[in-house]
Amino acid sequence: MSLVCHKWFEGYGSPSVLKTFRFSLIDSQLSMDTCLVIKIVRKYSIMFQHVEIHYDIIMNNHLIYTLCQQFKLFLEILTSNWKLISVKFRDFVWLFADTDTRTYGDVIRAIISFLGSQHYLKRVEFDQCFFGYQEGVEILKNLTQSSRDSLNHLVIRGFVPSEPKNKEQDSTAEQNLTMLLDLPHLKSLETDYLFIFENTFPRHSEVTKTSKNCETRVLSKIILNYDGDSIDIECFRGLTSTDWLFLKQLYTDLQVELNFTTHSSSRRELELLIAPCIPITRLDYTNYAYHMRIEYDVLFDHLLACKINDHLIALRLEWILPIQDLDFTFTSFLQAYKKLKYLELFNIRADDIDPLMESWQENRPESLEKVVIDISYIQDEDDYASLMNLTNEYVSLLELFNVDTSLRQDCQVAKQDGRYGKHSNEAVVVKD
Repeated sequence: MSLVCHKWFEGYGSPSVLKTFRFSLIDSQLSMDTCLVIKIVRKYSIMFQHVEIHYDIIMNNHLIYTLCQQFKLFLEILTSNWKLISVKFRDFVWLFADTDTRTYGDVIRAIISFLGSQHYLKRVEFDQCFFGYQEGVEILKNLTQSSRDSLNHLVIRGFVPSEPKNKEQDSTAEQNLTMLLDLPHLKSLETDYLFIFENTFPRHSEVTKTSKNCETRVLSKIILNYDGDSIDIECFRGLTSTDWLFLKQLYTDLQVELNFTTHSSSRRELELLIAPCIPITRLDYTNYAYHMRIEYDVLFDHLLACKINDHLIALRLEWILPIQDLDFTFTSFLQAYKKLKYLELFNIRADDIDPLMESWQENRPESLEKVVIDISYIQDEDDYASLMNLTNEYVSLLELFNVDTSLRQDCQVAKQDGRYGKHSNEAVVVKD
């Protein structure tokens, strides 16, 4: 037994086990006189390479101050570790909701000091932290200065509010944000479509001044997240086709992935986010508008007008209400978007599947490699039985296209006695 314990202890202290460390404290740990997590960090932090810092909801508000103290101590210990490769901060918005101004400032200063001590970070993520606007800018400034020559991937999702409260500080913030253009090894950037994004990439006059210094930049992917339910679209000016054209000149291999969720019938969102010359290769579009929604043909026509068909490889579409005339819509769509390889359709009516498959049989989607269709709106047991009978026929047809395909049904249908029953089925075709 002692030999087993000795071997376990040796293994626990080995570098391979401790490369990734997750810092997250709960009430019971914070109630102890001595924090065991901090003891482990003091002893083994030099072995850490990847650190994840999560805030778990603390039920006892009296322990919030203790948590903040332990968090600051944790970061202070890590400042002596120059081997860190990646760090992730998550869900700090819930912590900040329960802290006073002084404690909040102490936490921000601890984060800034920690990031300033790291010079080899390759990947940094902030997820649902919602720092104040100015604090967020300072955090980015220190990060990009200290890890300028190493940073490859940056995620700022739920990073700051949609717009700064103090408009007078905009110009200073804009100057600091342009530092992202000067990161020589940054390959990917994921961000919400917020004021901070619009000011990260200056207007064409400023870009022209810096273009000579950006010839070796390697940024190849921007992931943009937009949710119209939490953002006032009137606050933004949008990047124009000229802006995107200059960005493509600066970053010759640039690709954009856009996650677009709308709850509105306004075309302004569509026109502001998707402009000519934007090189969108993946579009995830979700429309939650129940009334006066933007129709699918408006979306497709706008994409075509912006020449998105020159780049688009993957498309995911979800409407809260079913799409009409699905067969005609997607037959025409696939003819125009010849680079499209991956297509996901959600909330599709069962009645539309048969004509869609027939239209695809007549106009084979040459470029498609994978299709996922999520079927809904099955009215009764008879409709469900008919759909199940057609499944084998659909599968055989899709095999002819040499396409990885999933037909998914997961719904409630009305039975003859008036009750509802749940059915779930998936038909899958996978290429050899």
